[in-house]
Parts: sequence; C-alpha cells; structure tokens
Amino acid sequence: ARIALNDMDWPEPETVTKGVTSLHDADTHDDHLQRYSGQTRPELNEAPLKAGETAWSYAEKGGWTYARAIQQAMADVATMHGDDCVFIGEDMEVAGAFGMNMALKNAGHTDKLIDMPLCEAVIVHAGVGAALSGMKPMVEIQFGGFAALGFNALVNNAAMLRWRWGADCPMTVRIPLGARTRSGPFHANMIESWFANDPGLIVMAPGTPQDAYDLLMEGAQLPDPVLMLEHIGLYGLRGGLTGWGMNINQKVDTQTVNKHITEGERYKIGRAEVIRGGTDLTLITWGAMVHIALQAAENLAEEGIEIEVVDLRTLIPFDAQTCVASVQRTGRLVVLQEGQWSGGLGHTIQSRIMEDCFYELESAPTVIGALDTPVPFSPPLENHTIPSLEHVLDMLRLSMKA
Repeated sequence: ARIALNDMDWPEPETVTKGVTSLHDADTHDDHLQRYSGQTRPELNEAPLKAGETAWSYAEKGGWTYARAIQQAMADVATMHGDDCVFIGEDMEVAGAFGMNMALKNAGHTDKLIDMPLCEAVIVHAGVGAALSGMKPMVEIQFGGFAALGFNALVNNAAMLRWRWGADCPMTVRIPLGARTRSGPFHANMIESWFANDPGLIVMAPGTPQDAYDLLMEGAQLPDPVLMLEHIGLYGLRGGLTGWGMNINQKVDTQTVNKHITEGERYKIGRAEVIRGGTDLTLITWGAMVHIALQAAENLAEEGIEIEVVDLRTLIPFDAQTCVASVQRTGRLVVLQEGQWSGGLGHTIQSRIMEDCFYELESAPTVIGALDTPVPFSPPLENHTIPSLEHVLDMLRLSMKA
C-alpha cells in the first residue's frame, strides 16, 4: 500500500476548488482576475420590480408568525424523512427554550426528540455522526453565542468532510440569535461572520415567515451541513409582534417549495431577492434588518428617494449577481447588518460587489452595523447599540448627497 501511495501522481492544482459544498465550488484565481477586469459583469437588465413595488406583503390577519413557520417546517421535515430524521439539542422534551418543538410533539414526533447534555460540542458531533450514518439530523444550538462551544465540530469537522474525502453530511443546525430580545451577551450575538472564512457550510438567514419555512425545508434536503440563523426577535413571542413591535406575519405558501423539492430543483438557497424596487440606491441586508430596510425605504420615498432593497436570504453561497445587477441600476450601495461593524460580513459583501461595479458608483459605498461592543442586556443600551431606523435613514440620506 505504501509503494502504491508513493507511486501516485500529485493532484492537479485546479481540483482544489472543487466540492466545497454540493451547491458550489470555490472561486479560482482566474475567476478573481476576470471579475476585477470586468469580464464577468452582468449585462444591465430591467429591474424585477418597479420603484416602490414590493415582492411580498404582511398579513394583518390569519398569517403565521416567523416561529410558527419554522415549527411547521420542522414538523414537515420529520414527516417527510420518517425514521431517518432526529432532532438533537437541549431541553428537547420540554419543547426547547422557545417552544419550537411543540409542532413536532403535536404531530406525534416526540420519539424523534433527543435531549443532550449541556455541551454544544457533543450536540454537534452527535449530529455529524448521525449524518454520516445516513440519517437526517436537525440540531439546535440554543443561542448564537453558544455556537462558539461547538465551533470545532462545525468548521473543522462537519464543514470539511465533503472537501476532504467526499462525504455527505446532511445535517441542519438551527441557531436562534439576535438583538431586541433583552437576552444580553452570549445569547444575542450575530455570528454569521464567524463562518464566512470557513468553507463548507451553507449559511441561511431568513427574515420573513415565508423564507423561514422555505429555506428550512430546502436546506434539510441538502447533503451538506446547513446553518439556519433564526432571529429570536422575529419569532413573534410578544403577542405575535417582533422585538421591534412590528407585525411581520405572512400567509405562508407551503406547496411551492415542496413542489421544487419533489422535482429535485433548487428554489431559494443561494438566491437573493429584490424585495422592493428603487432607482436611486441599493440597500442590501438580511435577517431582521430586512424590515428596518423596508421601513427606511418607505420613509425616504416620501422625500422623493427610491431605495431598492435586496434580501440576501442565503449568506453562503452568496448571490453576487443579483446584488451587482441592482447596483448597476442604482449607482449607489449600502450594506446593512445587525452585527458589529468591525469584522462583519457586510464588508466582504461590499468588497465583492465593488470589484464588479466600482466605476458605476456615484457615491462612496458604506456598511451600517452595530457598535463595536457586546450586546447589552439593558433595553436602552441594546437599542442604542444596534442600527436604528433613524441611523439607517441618516446614512442613506448622506449617501444620496455624496
């Protein structure tokens, strides 16, 4: 065996970018050169929405909360995969920290709930083992900050299995997180940037009930480790309202995504969406900030400024083409993230877009983020730390004047 190994040829360098996930390969050095030289720039196309037009609406009555959409998706995944599906985490048999397992229990899936010790590394590694054995585990890390304790299991184990030796790891990891929850440091951390430098994970950050249902259903079918970043402030735990006091409920269509799944087609993962048409500035965001962005756009429309809002929905893989096409139309770029400004994913997104359309910009691009502090427990401090509607409006107005 050793002689045979010594006689093997070295692999071709070009193969190193292959198989990062089942959905995408890594960019090559030539890809970067072509992008920077303008060869990959998309043709200027017609906007998918007219100025002021929105892709969806809220439901005043009869809609689902963000939490209910996720609960229903979990129950539907359990029904779809039967005995192959298990749900792994803490406090599972008492419905979890936010009651998210209630739909599973009501649907008769209590036998699929596996209660684990208070150890995120064990929880994630158990999910990896189940996935490698051919099961479809859905793992819950109870709060975003606790993902740090399972980091090795996520990025050095689960994320690398496909690239290292071609193994499927069909594991979904649900991570509740986010501010306006009055849960303080360790619980409210926005952690998407932690995973941006560790290839092999699919990272989703839905901002609406419809996208939460669709992305969780679609992600649970992939042969990859998938992170579902669920914003606690959107759950609707305060009488159906968000942590911002907003009603974001929607009438959720459960049929379309399941039709795509049945037909083996991709639907929303890896595809950003223009959710509000505009002509003057592109505002790119994800998660809870989607609703702040839409509010800001509505306010500025009264001042004669039309903002185009792009909801990324999936952070990895990143849909650069939709974002670049929008900036080509508007000539201005602002990225809005809830996470701290320094080291945030927004800067990577901004840089990637600028390489394609820098010369189309009419003003300096910018990133709006939280202050570079831990997330406070005190409501006044927390409200001051994260991007407010007023601050977003000020930054957008300034971008228009530049």
